[in-house]
Amino acid sequence: MAGEVKRVRRILGGHGFQSNIRSVGIREGKVVRVVTRQPMQGPVVVEIDGMRIAIGRGMARKIVVGDI
Repeated sequence: MAGEVKRVRRILGGHGFQSNIRSVGIREGKVVRVVTRQPMQGPVVVEIDGMRIAIGRGMARKIVVGDI
């Protein structure tokens, strides 16, 4: 839900995916805020370290988050 603040617990997927997602600042232990979730399986916009990043739904499903 938009406005949720969560901590990244784990990143699933292959080495290439993990490397790519970490290169934009999303890594284990980081706190992220959900800015928007677009309808119809559109991208999710998250804010991390003051930067907004749009990621596809499939990619977002590979990022395990939990309460901070």
